[in-house]
Amino acid sequence: MTTADRSFVIAVFKDNNQAQQAIQDLLNAGFNRDQIRYSVRRGGGGIADDLTNMGIPQQEANFYNREFEQGNTVVTVHTNTEQQQAFNLLRKDGGYDFNTNQGQATNYAAPATGVSPTAGTPIPNVPGNVAANAPATGAPGGLSGEREIQLRAETLQPETRWVRAGEVDIVKQVVSEQKTIDVPVTHEEVVIEHHPVSGQPQASNTPISANENETIRIPVNEERVNVEKETVTTDDITVGTRKVQETERFTDTVRHEELKVNREGDVDVENVNPQQQNPQNPGRTAS
Repeated sequence: MTTADRSFVIAVFKDNNQAQQAIQDLLNAGFNRDQIRYSVRRGGGGIADDLTNMGIPQQEANFYNREFEQGNTVVTVHTNTEQQQAFNLLRKDGGYDFNTNQGQATNYAAPATGVSPTAGTPIPNVPGNVAANAPATGAPGGLSGEREIQLRAETLQPETRWVRAGEVDIVKQVVSEQKTIDVPVTHEEVVIEHHPVSGQPQASNTPISANENETIRIPVNEERVNVEKETVTTDDITVGTRKVQETERFTDTVRHEELKVNREGDVDVENVNPQQQNPQNPGRTAS
């Protein structure tokens, strides 16, 4: 479905349902939506210029442009390494290319220098809604008179930035308090001991005089406490900041767009939404 030395594979589908199935198979195989483009005619010009800008020869570009103008769907897959896998998936679902309607591809190699990005429309980034916006007008199984409406919704996008929440002053101040300590001290006491005279008392020739007194003076000592204050270091303080992560919850009002179907006359409306589990409840569609 393409020639060698290309970083893309191109296929044409006459049945738009087959094109959608091929896109789904590509996504299931691991290709992402940014790699897949599809082109379906909705009026306006063709796709020949876009294809030649990608490096496709003019004759081949004219072939795809004619298929496109006949209402067929053109699917392009961009890949540098999985061209053969993409080719097999497109061919399996009924795709064909310029070389042969049987889909015979040549060997794939690295992309040629100067090949520009893809032409066509990117696949919508909605799970389960593969190429739902690109049926081929007039093709079997497609929709005629197709128009597009995009539904949008607001989402909450958080963004954090550093701001000053406040300041903390660390101040050392003097606090006075009463403190009591117990100190053991020693003092002297006078002890008077009486001892009886041993043996026979001896007579004294000196009479006792009423005016005669004898005094013994004994010094008495004691310890006294002298308290002095001494300054010592009790704590070493380190001050700094650290980051602490927490979760804050924010609530705001967001808006989204819904479909409202207004019927005039006896008209049947089928709302197909692949995202809904119950086809009878299409969601976001009111009438």
